[in-house]
Amino acid sequence: MSDDAPYLAPYGRHLFFCDGALSDHCDPEQQVPRLQAYLASKLGKLGDYMDPNRVKVSASPCMGVCMGGPILAVYPDGVWYHHVDKALIDRIIEEHLRNNRPVLAWAFYVPDGDAAAAGSPAFDKTGA
Repeated sequence: MSDDAPYLAPYGRHLFFCDGALSDHCDPEQQVPRLQAYLASKLGKLGDYMDPNRVKVSASPCMGVCMGGPILAVYPDGVWYHHVDKALIDRIIEEHLRNNRPVLAWAFYVPDGDAAAAGSPAFDKTGA
């Protein structure tokens, strides 16, 4: 390995917003930059770079949905949320990220198409 290789601290989850850069349908009110900043400001310890359970937050120019935005995907869980706003972000942080219970009322995609599985221990990222 090269001595000048970059370093990336471990992380537990990576969240992606579709910023609609490739379509006017995804985020017509251009809310994503404000929502992304809001989410990052609310993470608390989950946003600490050296915390191995930290949450990374990124934006993508296109996630292929093009409706129901703003869209937010949580990985590695594979849960996708629609019509994301500040109130839903608060719920996602508390329920999904901190307590491993996806907010199913706002999830339009859950791996294996089984929304009931979202409450299973497979979503427990704490190791408990």
